[in-house]
Amino acid sequence: MTSPGKAQPENAATPGTVTPAFHNVEYTVEPGDTLEAIFNQQQIPGNDLYGVLEADEPYLVVDVLQPGDKLVFQLGKENTLHSLSIPVDPSKTVTYQREEDGHFAYREAVTPTRWVTDVVRGKISGSFYASASQAGLSDQTIMTIDQLFKSKLDFRRDLRAGDAFQIVIKRETIDGKPIGNNHVLAAHINAHRRDISAYLHSDGTYYDANGDNLTPALLRYPTQKRFRISSSFNPWRLNPVSGHYAPHNGVDFATPKGTPVISTGDGRVVRTATHRYAGKYIVIEEFGPYSTRYLHLSKILVHRGQHVSRGQVIGLSGNTGRSTGPHLHYELHIKGKPVNPITADIPMLKSIPKTELADYRRHVQTLQAMMSDATELAQQDAAYREGGDQAVCSNKQDNSSSC
Repeated sequence: MTSPGKAQPENAATPGTVTPAFHNVEYTVEPGDTLEAIFNQQQIPGNDLYGVLEADEPYLVVDVLQPGDKLVFQLGKENTLHSLSIPVDPSKTVTYQREEDGHFAYREAVTPTRWVTDVVRGKISGSFYASASQAGLSDQTIMTIDQLFKSKLDFRRDLRAGDAFQIVIKRETIDGKPIGNNHVLAAHINAHRRDISAYLHSDGTYYDANGDNLTPALLRYPTQKRFRISSSFNPWRLNPVSGHYAPHNGVDFATPKGTPVISTGDGRVVRTATHRYAGKYIVIEEFGPYSTRYLHLSKILVHRGQHVSRGQVIGLSGNTGRSTGPHLHYELHIKGKPVNPITADIPMLKSIPKTELADYRRHVQTLQAMMSDATELAQQDAAYREGGDQAVCSNKQDNSSSC
Protein backbone atom coordinates (compact mmCIF):
# COMPACT_ATOMS: atom_id res chain seq x y z
CA MET A 1 0.00 0.00 0.00
CA THR A 2 1.30 3.46 -0.86
CA SER A 3 2.03 5.69 2.11
CA PRO A 4 0.70 9.25 1.83
CA GLY A 5 3.30 11.71 0.65
CA LYS A 6 5.94 9.07 0.15
CA ALA A 7 7.30 7.64 -3.08
CA GLN A 8 7.20 3.87 -3.42
CA PRO A 9 9.73 2.50 -5.96
CA GLU A 10 8.84 -0.48 -8.11
CA ASN A 11 10.80 -2.76 -10.43
CA ALA A 12 13.85 -2.68 -8.12
CA ALA A 13 16.69 -4.81 -9.47
CA THR A 14 17.82 -7.91 -7.55
CA PRO A 15 21.36 -9.39 -7.59
CA GLY A 16 22.08 -11.16 -10.85
CA THR A 17 19.34 -9.38 -12.83
CA VAL A 18 19.58 -6.71 -15.51
CA THR A 19 18.57 -3.25 -14.32
CA PRO A 20 15.39 -2.25 -16.20
CA ALA A 21 15.47 0.82 -18.46
CA PHE A 22 12.69 2.42 -16.43
CA HIS A 23 11.38 2.14 -12.91
CA ASN A 24 8.01 3.19 -11.50
CA VAL A 25 7.51 5.43 -8.48
CA GLU A 26 4.06 5.86 -6.92
CA TYR A 27 3.23 8.98 -4.95
CA THR A 28 0.15 9.96 -2.93
CA VAL A 29 -0.58 13.68 -2.88
CA GLU A 30 -0.58 15.29 0.58
CA PRO A 31 -2.24 18.54 1.72
CA GLY A 32 -0.16 21.50 0.57
CA ASP A 33 1.61 19.59 -2.20
CA THR A 34 2.18 21.20 -5.58
CA LEU A 35 3.26 19.41 -8.72
CA GLU A 36 6.48 21.44 -8.76
CA ALA A 37 7.28 20.45 -5.17
CA ILE A 38 6.59 16.78 -5.96
CA PHE A 39 8.88 16.89 -9.01
CA ASN A 40 11.60 18.51 -6.90
CA GLN A 41 11.20 15.90 -4.18
CA GLN A 42 11.58 13.13 -6.76
CA GLN A 43 14.55 15.00 -8.29
CA ILE A 44 12.90 15.02 -11.71
CA PRO A 45 14.34 17.65 -14.10
CA GLY A 46 12.41 20.92 -14.27
CA ASN A 47 12.16 20.75 -18.06
CA ASP A 48 10.13 17.55 -17.69
CA LEU A 49 7.70 19.39 -15.42
CA TYR A 50 7.30 22.14 -18.01
CA GLY A 51 6.77 19.49 -20.70
CA VAL A 52 3.92 17.94 -18.70
CA LEU A 53 2.34 21.36 -18.04
CA GLU A 54 2.51 22.17 -21.74
CA ALA A 55 0.80 18.90 -22.69
CA ASP A 56 -1.81 19.51 -19.98
CA GLU A 57 -2.71 23.05 -21.07
CA PRO A 58 -5.84 22.03 -23.07
CA TYR A 59 -7.07 19.83 -20.20
CA LEU A 60 -5.87 21.38 -16.90
CA VAL A 61 -5.84 18.01 -15.13
CA VAL A 62 -2.62 18.38 -13.13
CA ASP A 63 -3.67 21.89 -12.08
CA VAL A 64 -6.28 20.51 -9.68
CA LEU A 65 -4.45 17.79 -7.77
CA GLN A 66 -6.18 16.92 -4.49
CA PRO A 67 -4.87 15.22 -1.33
CA GLY A 68 -5.15 11.48 -1.81
CA ASP A 69 -4.65 11.57 -5.58
CA LYS A 70 -2.25 8.92 -6.89
CA LEU A 71 0.63 9.71 -9.23
CA VAL A 72 2.67 7.05 -11.01
CA PHE A 73 6.03 8.24 -12.39
CA GLN A 74 7.95 6.10 -14.88
CA LEU A 75 11.55 7.25 -14.60
CA GLY A 76 14.71 6.51 -16.54
CA LYS A 77 18.35 7.34 -16.02
CA GLU A 78 19.07 10.39 -13.85
CA ASN A 79 15.37 10.42 -12.98
CA THR A 80 14.32 11.68 -16.40
CA LEU A 81 10.56 11.35 -16.78
CA HIS A 82 9.29 8.81 -19.32
CA SER A 83 5.61 9.09 -18.33
CA LEU A 84 3.30 10.34 -15.60
CA SER A 85 -0.05 8.59 -15.01
CA ILE A 86 -2.92 9.95 -12.92
CA PRO A 87 -6.22 8.10 -12.27
CA VAL A 88 -8.65 11.02 -12.73
CA ASP A 89 -11.72 9.04 -11.72
CA PRO A 90 -12.72 5.36 -11.62
CA SER A 91 -13.37 5.39 -15.37
CA LYS A 92 -10.37 7.33 -16.67
CA THR A 93 -6.60 7.41 -16.27
CA VAL A 94 -4.59 10.21 -17.86
CA THR A 95 -0.96 9.68 -18.94
CA TYR A 96 1.60 12.22 -20.10
CA GLN A 97 3.93 10.22 -22.36
CA ARG A 98 7.32 11.35 -23.64
CA GLU A 99 7.44 11.15 -27.45
CA GLU A 100 10.47 10.43 -29.63
CA ASP A 101 11.14 14.14 -30.16
CA GLY A 102 11.21 14.70 -26.38
CA HIS A 103 7.91 16.52 -25.91
CA PHE A 104 5.09 15.04 -23.82
CA ALA A 105 1.74 13.94 -25.26
CA TYR A 106 -1.57 13.61 -23.42
CA ARG A 107 -3.18 10.14 -23.44
CA GLU A 108 -6.42 8.80 -21.95
CA ALA A 109 -7.36 5.25 -20.95
CA VAL A 110 -11.11 4.93 -20.42
CA THR A 111 -12.96 2.07 -18.71
CA PRO A 112 -16.43 1.31 -20.19
CA THR A 113 -19.29 2.45 -17.98
CA ARG A 114 -23.02 1.79 -17.82
CA TRP A 115 -25.74 4.32 -17.09
CA VAL A 116 -28.58 3.23 -14.82
CA THR A 117 -31.65 5.10 -13.62
CA ASP A 118 -32.57 5.74 -9.97
CA VAL A 119 -35.68 7.27 -8.47
CA VAL A 120 -34.96 9.21 -5.27
CA ARG A 121 -37.85 10.17 -3.00
CA GLY A 122 -37.89 12.24 0.16
CA LYS A 123 -39.86 14.55 2.42
CA ILE A 124 -39.01 18.05 3.59
CA SER A 125 -37.64 18.18 7.12
CA GLY A 126 -35.80 21.45 7.62
CA SER A 127 -34.34 23.02 4.49
CA PHE A 128 -34.65 21.54 1.01
CA TYR A 129 -30.87 21.21 0.81
CA ALA A 130 -30.69 19.21 4.06
CA SER A 131 -33.66 17.05 3.09
CA ALA A 132 -32.31 16.35 -0.40
CA SER A 133 -28.86 15.53 1.01
CA GLN A 134 -30.46 13.18 3.51
CA ALA A 135 -32.21 11.43 0.62
CA GLY A 136 -28.84 10.87 -1.09
CA LEU A 137 -28.70 13.66 -3.67
CA SER A 138 -25.32 15.23 -4.43
CA ASP A 139 -24.62 18.96 -4.16
CA GLN A 140 -24.43 19.17 -7.95
CA THR A 141 -27.87 17.55 -8.34
CA ILE A 142 -29.39 19.82 -5.68
CA MET A 143 -27.94 22.84 -7.49
CA THR A 144 -29.47 21.66 -10.78
CA ILE A 145 -32.91 21.40 -9.14
CA ASP A 146 -32.48 24.81 -7.53
CA GLN A 147 -31.57 26.37 -10.91
CA LEU A 148 -34.58 24.73 -12.59
CA PHE A 149 -37.16 25.86 -10.04
CA LYS A 150 -35.78 29.09 -8.55
CA SER A 151 -37.98 31.28 -10.76
CA LYS A 152 -41.09 29.32 -9.78
CA LEU A 153 -40.44 28.38 -6.16
CA ASP A 154 -39.01 30.12 -3.10
CA PHE A 155 -37.31 27.18 -1.42
CA ARG A 156 -37.36 28.93 1.98
CA ARG A 157 -40.92 30.26 2.04
CA ASP A 158 -42.95 27.91 -0.17
CA LEU A 159 -41.92 24.55 1.31
CA ARG A 160 -43.35 23.06 4.51
CA ALA A 161 -42.39 20.10 6.64
CA GLY A 162 -43.83 16.96 5.06
CA ASP A 163 -43.82 18.28 1.49
CA ALA A 164 -42.52 15.56 -0.84
CA PHE A 165 -40.10 15.45 -3.75
CA GLN A 166 -39.27 12.81 -6.35
CA ILE A 167 -36.18 12.93 -8.55
CA VAL A 168 -35.29 10.62 -11.47
CA ILE A 169 -31.51 10.42 -11.89
CA LYS A 170 -29.35 8.73 -14.49
CA ARG A 171 -26.12 7.54 -12.83
CA GLU A 172 -22.87 6.37 -14.41
CA THR A 173 -21.59 3.10 -12.94
CA ILE A 174 -18.75 0.60 -13.21
CA ASP A 175 -19.59 -2.96 -12.17
CA GLY A 176 -22.80 -1.68 -10.65
CA LYS A 177 -21.13 0.98 -8.48
CA PRO A 178 -21.83 4.70 -9.03
CA ILE A 179 -18.73 6.74 -9.89
CA GLY A 180 -20.14 10.20 -9.20
CA ASN A 181 -21.47 11.32 -12.58
CA ASN A 182 -25.22 11.77 -12.88
CA HIS A 183 -27.91 13.70 -14.76
CA VAL A 184 -31.38 14.70 -13.59
CA LEU A 185 -34.00 13.23 -15.94
CA ALA A 186 -37.02 14.54 -14.04
CA ALA A 187 -37.84 16.40 -10.82
CA HIS A 188 -41.17 16.88 -9.05
CA ILE A 189 -41.85 18.81 -5.85
CA ASN A 190 -45.21 18.50 -4.09
CA ALA A 191 -45.12 21.94 -2.48
CA HIS A 192 -47.59 23.09 0.15
CA ARG A 193 -49.32 25.44 -2.25
CA ARG A 194 -48.65 23.87 -5.64
CA ASP A 195 -46.83 21.14 -7.53
CA ILE A 196 -43.98 21.90 -9.90
CA SER A 197 -42.06 19.57 -12.19
CA ALA A 198 -39.32 19.49 -14.80
CA TYR A 199 -38.48 16.89 -17.47
CA LEU A 200 -35.35 16.53 -19.58
CA HIS A 201 -36.19 16.39 -23.28
CA SER A 202 -34.07 14.63 -25.92
CA ASP A 203 -32.66 18.03 -27.00
CA GLY A 204 -30.89 18.39 -23.62
CA THR A 205 -33.29 21.06 -22.34
CA TYR A 206 -35.69 20.92 -19.36
CA TYR A 207 -39.39 21.64 -19.89
CA ASP A 208 -42.50 21.52 -17.74
CA ALA A 209 -45.31 19.02 -18.34
CA ASN A 210 -46.79 21.29 -21.00
CA GLY A 211 -43.55 21.53 -22.98
CA ASP A 212 -42.58 25.06 -21.92
CA ASN A 213 -38.87 25.75 -21.35
CA LEU A 214 -37.49 25.71 -17.81
CA THR A 215 -33.75 25.56 -18.38
CA PRO A 216 -31.86 28.82 -17.87
CA ALA A 217 -30.58 29.79 -21.30
CA LEU A 218 -26.88 29.94 -22.17
CA LEU A 219 -25.34 32.90 -23.94
CA ARG A 220 -23.41 32.14 -27.10
CA TYR A 221 -20.62 34.67 -26.42
CA PRO A 222 -18.69 35.43 -23.19
CA THR A 223 -18.49 39.19 -23.78
CA GLN A 224 -21.06 41.95 -23.89
CA LYS A 225 -20.07 42.92 -27.43
CA ARG A 226 -18.83 40.78 -30.32
CA PHE A 227 -15.13 40.43 -31.03
CA ARG A 228 -13.27 38.86 -33.92
CA ILE A 229 -12.46 35.15 -33.54
CA SER A 230 -8.67 34.92 -33.75
CA SER A 231 -8.48 31.13 -33.38
CA SER A 232 -11.37 28.69 -33.85
CA PHE A 233 -12.20 25.47 -32.04
CA ASN A 234 -9.97 22.74 -33.47
CA PRO A 235 -9.43 19.24 -32.00
CA TRP A 236 -6.09 18.97 -33.84
CA ARG A 237 -4.41 22.37 -34.16
CA LEU A 238 -0.73 23.24 -34.69
CA ASN A 239 0.11 25.34 -31.63
CA PRO A 240 1.64 28.62 -32.88
CA VAL A 241 3.95 28.87 -29.84
CA SER A 242 5.09 25.29 -29.14
CA GLY A 243 5.01 24.06 -32.75
CA HIS A 244 3.29 20.82 -31.65
CA TYR A 245 -0.13 19.53 -32.65
CA ALA A 246 -2.56 19.72 -29.73
CA PRO A 247 -6.32 20.24 -29.39
CA HIS A 248 -7.59 23.80 -29.20
CA ASN A 249 -10.59 23.08 -26.99
CA GLY A 250 -12.15 26.50 -27.22
CA VAL A 251 -12.45 29.70 -29.21
CA ASP A 252 -10.08 32.68 -28.96
CA PHE A 253 -11.60 36.15 -29.16
CA ALA A 254 -9.37 39.12 -30.02
CA THR A 255 -10.35 41.14 -26.95
CA PRO A 256 -8.26 44.12 -25.80
CA LYS A 257 -6.74 43.74 -22.36
CA GLY A 258 -9.26 44.67 -19.66
CA THR A 259 -12.39 43.71 -21.63
CA PRO A 260 -15.18 42.59 -19.23
CA VAL A 261 -15.75 38.82 -19.43
CA ILE A 262 -19.23 37.56 -18.56
CA SER A 263 -20.55 34.19 -17.43
CA THR A 264 -22.55 32.61 -20.25
CA GLY A 265 -24.92 30.89 -17.82
CA ASP A 266 -26.12 30.54 -14.25
CA GLY A 267 -23.73 28.40 -12.25
CA ARG A 268 -21.13 27.97 -9.52
CA VAL A 269 -17.44 28.85 -9.71
CA VAL A 270 -15.50 25.63 -9.11
CA ARG A 271 -11.98 26.85 -9.88
CA THR A 272 -9.99 30.07 -10.02
CA ALA A 273 -6.25 29.66 -10.53
CA THR A 274 -3.11 30.74 -12.32
CA HIS A 275 -1.46 28.28 -14.71
CA ARG A 276 1.97 28.55 -16.37
CA TYR A 277 0.40 28.29 -19.83
CA ALA A 278 -3.36 28.98 -19.35
CA GLY A 279 -2.66 32.08 -17.26
CA LYS A 280 -5.34 33.31 -14.87
CA TYR A 281 -8.48 31.31 -15.50
CA ILE A 282 -11.98 30.51 -14.20
CA VAL A 283 -14.04 27.32 -14.42
CA ILE A 284 -17.81 27.46 -13.87
CA GLU A 285 -20.20 24.52 -13.56
CA GLU A 286 -23.47 25.54 -15.15
CA PHE A 287 -26.78 23.71 -14.77
CA GLY A 288 -27.03 20.08 -15.88
CA PRO A 289 -24.18 18.81 -18.08
CA TYR A 290 -22.73 22.23 -18.99
CA SER A 291 -19.50 23.85 -17.78
CA THR A 292 -17.40 26.74 -19.09
CA ARG A 293 -13.77 27.91 -18.92
CA TYR A 294 -12.26 31.38 -19.35
CA LEU A 295 -8.45 31.58 -19.85
CA HIS A 296 -5.64 34.19 -20.07
CA LEU A 297 -7.48 36.71 -17.89
CA SER A 298 -5.79 39.82 -16.51
CA LYS A 299 -8.04 39.88 -13.44
CA ILE A 300 -10.42 37.43 -11.72
CA LEU A 301 -13.47 39.02 -10.10
CA VAL A 302 -15.11 35.94 -8.55
CA HIS A 303 -14.05 33.30 -6.04
CA ARG A 304 -14.37 29.55 -5.76
CA GLY A 305 -17.80 28.48 -4.54
CA GLN A 306 -19.49 31.69 -5.64
CA HIS A 307 -22.80 31.44 -7.50
CA VAL A 308 -22.93 33.56 -10.65
CA SER A 309 -25.72 34.60 -12.99
CA ARG A 310 -25.91 34.62 -16.76
CA GLY A 311 -24.38 37.86 -18.02
CA GLN A 312 -22.51 38.64 -14.76
CA VAL A 313 -19.00 40.07 -15.17
CA ILE A 314 -16.57 37.50 -13.75
CA GLY A 315 -13.20 38.84 -14.88
CA LEU A 316 -11.22 40.96 -17.30
CA SER A 317 -9.53 39.59 -20.40
CA GLY A 318 -5.77 39.77 -20.63
CA ASN A 319 -2.58 38.21 -21.89
CA THR A 320 -1.45 35.98 -19.01
CA GLY A 321 0.14 32.57 -19.42
CA ARG A 322 1.48 31.45 -22.79
CA SER A 323 -0.08 33.84 -25.24
CA THR A 324 0.90 35.59 -28.46
CA GLY A 325 -1.20 38.66 -27.62
CA PRO A 326 -4.22 39.90 -25.62
CA HIS A 327 -7.22 37.62 -26.13
CA LEU A 328 -9.90 35.60 -24.34
CA HIS A 329 -9.91 31.80 -24.66
CA TYR A 330 -13.45 30.50 -23.99
CA GLU A 331 -14.46 26.83 -23.67
CA LEU A 332 -17.83 25.10 -23.42
CA HIS A 333 -17.95 21.53 -22.10
CA ILE A 334 -20.98 19.23 -22.29
CA LYS A 335 -20.85 16.12 -20.10
CA GLY A 336 -17.16 16.76 -19.52
CA LYS A 337 -16.23 16.96 -23.22
CA PRO A 338 -15.18 20.19 -24.97
CA VAL A 339 -17.41 21.26 -27.86
CA ASN A 340 -17.39 24.17 -30.29
CA PRO A 341 -19.20 26.93 -28.36
CA ILE A 342 -20.10 28.76 -31.57
CA THR A 343 -21.91 25.85 -33.23
CA ALA A 344 -22.96 23.60 -30.29
CA ASP A 345 -26.63 23.06 -29.53
CA ILE A 346 -27.18 25.01 -26.32
CA PRO A 347 -30.39 25.56 -24.36
CA MET A 348 -32.30 28.61 -25.50
CA LEU A 349 -35.60 30.10 -24.37
CA LYS A 350 -38.09 28.08 -26.38
CA SER A 351 -40.91 25.55 -26.24
CA ILE A 352 -41.07 22.05 -27.69
CA PRO A 353 -42.17 22.08 -31.37
CA LYS A 354 -45.71 20.83 -31.97
CA THR A 355 -44.34 17.98 -34.10
CA GLU A 356 -42.50 16.60 -31.04
CA LEU A 357 -45.18 17.19 -28.41
CA ALA A 358 -46.81 13.75 -28.66
CA ASP A 359 -43.53 11.92 -28.07
CA TYR A 360 -42.62 14.32 -25.27
CA ARG A 361 -45.92 13.80 -23.47
CA ARG A 362 -45.45 10.02 -23.59
CA HIS A 363 -41.96 10.57 -22.16
CA VAL A 364 -43.43 12.70 -19.35
CA GLN A 365 -46.04 10.05 -18.55
CA THR A 366 -43.31 7.44 -18.21
CA LEU A 367 -41.24 9.61 -15.89
CA GLN A 368 -44.31 10.48 -13.82
CA ALA A 369 -45.08 6.78 -13.52
CA MET A 370 -41.54 6.09 -12.32
CA MET A 371 -41.75 8.84 -9.71
CA SER A 372 -45.12 7.54 -8.48
CA ASP A 373 -43.62 4.00 -8.32
CA ALA A 374 -45.66 2.68 -11.25
CA THR A 375 -42.45 1.05 -12.37
CA GLU A 376 -43.85 -1.34 -14.93
CA LEU A 377 -43.74 1.52 -17.45
CA ALA A 378 -40.07 2.24 -16.95
CA GLN A 379 -38.79 0.12 -19.82
CA GLN A 380 -41.08 1.89 -22.29
CA ASP A 381 -38.87 4.96 -21.97
CA ALA A 382 -35.63 3.21 -22.98
CA ALA A 383 -35.80 4.17 -26.66
CA TYR A 384 -36.53 7.79 -25.80
CA ARG A 385 -33.57 8.39 -23.49
CA GLU A 386 -30.15 9.01 -24.98
CA GLY A 387 -28.06 5.86 -24.99
CA GLY A 388 -31.08 3.57 -24.89
CA ASP A 389 -30.36 2.35 -21.35
CA GLN A 390 -33.14 0.17 -20.04
CA ALA A 391 -34.47 0.90 -16.59
CA VAL A 392 -35.28 -2.06 -14.38
CA CYS A 393 -36.69 -0.96 -11.04
CA SER A 394 -36.36 -2.77 -7.74
CA ASN A 395 -38.43 -2.09 -4.63
CA LYS A 396 -36.45 -0.69 -1.69
CA GLN A 397 -37.42 0.41 1.76
CA ASP A 398 -35.18 3.50 1.77
CA ASN A 399 -35.52 6.74 -0.21
CA SER A 400 -33.99 5.37 -3.40
CA SER A 401 -35.22 2.72 -5.81
CA SER A 402 -32.78 1.64 -8.48
CA CYS A 403 -34.14 1.30 -11.98
